[in-house]
Order: sequence, then structure tokens, then C-alpha cells
Amino acid sequence: MSHGHGKLISDLQCLCSLNKSDSIRVVIVDNVGESELKEYCQLNQIDYICNDSAKGFGENNNLAFDYVSSKYNPERNDKFLVLNPDVCVEDGVIIDLSKQMDELKSEVATINLFKDDRYSVPDNSVRKFPTLLDLSRSFVGLKNNTIIDKSKLKTPSVVDWAAGSFLMFSCEHYRSLQGFDSMYFMYCEDVDICYRSTRAGMPVTIFPELKGLHLASHANRNVFSKHFYWHVSSALKFLMRKNGIAF
Repeated sequence: MSHGHGKLISDLQCLCSLNKSDSIRVVIVDNVGESELKEYCQLNQIDYICNDSAKGFGENNNLAFDYVSSKYNPERNDKFLVLNPDVCVEDGVIIDLSKQMDELKSEVATINLFKDDRYSVPDNSVRKFPTLLDLSRSFVGLKNNTIIDKSKLKTPSVVDWAAGSFLMFSCEHYRSLQGFDSMYFMYCEDVDICYRSTRAGMPVTIFPELKGLHLASHANRNVFSKHFYWHVSSALKFLMRKNGIAF
């Protein structure tokens, strides 16, 4: 999903490279209607969807899944990868992940993301499900106790949730979960879908030997920003669901 990321997508060339693989089909959802991005996709034979109006993270990925389901009719072992435009990963990593998921009968998985191309600075992309205390501490800048130390994970390991910057689902499982919950907006959709998957008996597995680069930038720390409001609102919705409160 691109929200004004056209230049980044063009500069990184990651999605273009992935789309050249016989085993991968890239679909880009343009959330803001960039003419340059549309031209880029046409030039590189990338499937392109343009929204009439801006939608949230989860709704955009559901839109992409519906498009893929309709156009390509995925088979039982096919996968649906939710991938941020600021993540760089080689096609071999994606193919290996799909194979290892099949071997372990994992229905949802992630890889080991880093913030630098030397893979020395870890991205805190896998965590424990948060409590109200955890979220409160995080929002006021105190230590976040939900972060999992990935350096201790040497083999495929079950974790509570993984960031939506890179989440791979079997198509069948994504469909059974009915995708992301569009009641959230921009934040915590990934926490929620991982929680619902775990409740359904299919927890997230991280494959730490498979690596990728995440050029992340976070816009939700300023308490006066709309991103901060969206983050707090979504976090409260998740806590309500986790504690059995309807919203």
C-alpha cells in the first residue's frame, strides 16, 4: 500500500525486482492517486489499484487481497504477503519463507527485519501482546516491555504479533480471518489480526534466519498529531477486544 510513497518505490526498485520473479505477483494499492506511481506500475507491469478516497492500512490490504483472489484465483498453498513500500527484501527470502511455512504448517509468519543493510540494527518488529500498562508506558516514553529480543531467537519461533510491515499469510487463512479489521485506522490492525489468528490456533512464527531491511519512519509520537490520536484510539480498541468488550 502506497500513501505518497511513489518516489520511494521508484528509488528502491525492490517491488519492481520482486515482480520479475515467476513466483511473485506484486499488487500496489495507491491510496492518494499519484500519476507517477501509476506510470511506474504500467512500465514495470505491476498490478495497480487506485483508491477514490484514502483508506486505512487494513482496508487497503483487504482490497488488495480481494483483487488477487478475483484475478488470480490463489491455490491452497499460495501466500498473501503484506509488505510496506519501505521494506526491501529479496525474492529468494520470500520464496524460502513460503516453503518453510509449508514445512512447519505455519499459516502466518514474518522474517527478521533490520534498520540497516548490514543487518546489525534490529527493527522491533515482533512483540508481546500489550496490556494497558504497557501502552501507557510506551506513550509517555518509558521502556516498552513488549519488545522481544530477536537476538535470542535462533530457530523458527512463535511470537505474539509481528508488524504489518511484513506479514505473510496462507491465502486460505487470511480469508478465514476475514482479513484485517477495518474498524481500526492506520494502527494496531497488525496486532489485532495476529491476536485473532492466535485465538484461532494459528500463532505467528518468525523465521529469524530470513532477513530484510525496513527503512521505517514513525509519525505517531507527537501528542498533537493526528497519527498519535489514531494510534491511541486503535490501541484502546484492541484492549477492549482483548478483554472481551465490544466496540
